[in-house]
Amino acid sequence: MISITRLAAVALILAPALAIRPREPRGSPHPYPTFTYGTAIGGALDLPEPTEAPTLVNRGKALDAPFLTVKVLNGFGQRLPISYNSNQGSPTIVGNPGAGTLAISQETAIAIPRDFAGAIFIGQVYDPANSKIEVSFSSPQGYRPGLDVSYVDGYSVPITCSCGGRVVTGCNTALFRTGRTCPRQGPGDRLLCHNPKKTVDNGPADPFFQPCQGAAYTYPNDHGANAFGDCDSGDIRCCVGINCPRNPKQYSKRDLQELYGYANETEIPAGFS
Repeated sequence: MISITRLAAVALILAPALAIRPREPRGSPHPYPTFTYGTAIGGALDLPEPTEAPTLVNRGKALDAPFLTVKVLNGFGQRLPISYNSNQGSPTIVGNPGAGTLAISQETAIAIPRDFAGAIFIGQVYDPANSKIEVSFSSPQGYRPGLDVSYVDGYSVPITCSCGGRVVTGCNTALFRTGRTCPRQGPGDRLLCHNPKKTVDNGPADPFFQPCQGAAYTYPNDHGANAFGDCDSGDIRCCVGINCPRNPKQYSKRDLQELYGYANETEIPAGFS
């Protein structure tokens, strides 16, 4: 279980940042790699370079906080591997956690230091193409959170994120249950779909990913998923699973009925919320 005490977190922020090298998960025959992955253009990891840090005040608001807390809840119904990475030159997540596992219904709190830009990977196996939460905590105008859910590399599990109780990014549609064919699944029978539009900047989304277009990044310039400016309260909660809060930006059943030509809503597969 990943846990962070307030005292330890503050102390670690003052320590020199180390490059992330996730630890090998127990029982794994192979070392866990440092991921190289695509990113949403204009998303949380594509913000301008930060300027000199303002004076620290307290944790009262995101703009004044020494670190940002992102909570992630596993509502998927099975244990899920979780791992982390940071951009080159970025500080690591507080505590420099390696790869781990989220138990069913477990919530973990992740402390994001100032000037951080990186990602949280979640899936049914460890893989750089997993669904991910991209987060940053920097801006030339002062420290503000950047946040998005990205399926640019691939899709493994549905994720939505809320700020101040309102869903601002992500898509809770179970894409493997929609009847759409994944263009490249695997390796093997793993429930992981690699996104063929990873390098197609302006899309549109592949049909498998299309139900989440504009809600999660489904191609690099899918900017409807960008939640920069929506999370200044610092209250960021992400949820994994089809029963997580629905993003109003994702396709409704009526949209899907028109898109795929279903005669009525009863014909729409169970993967759509």
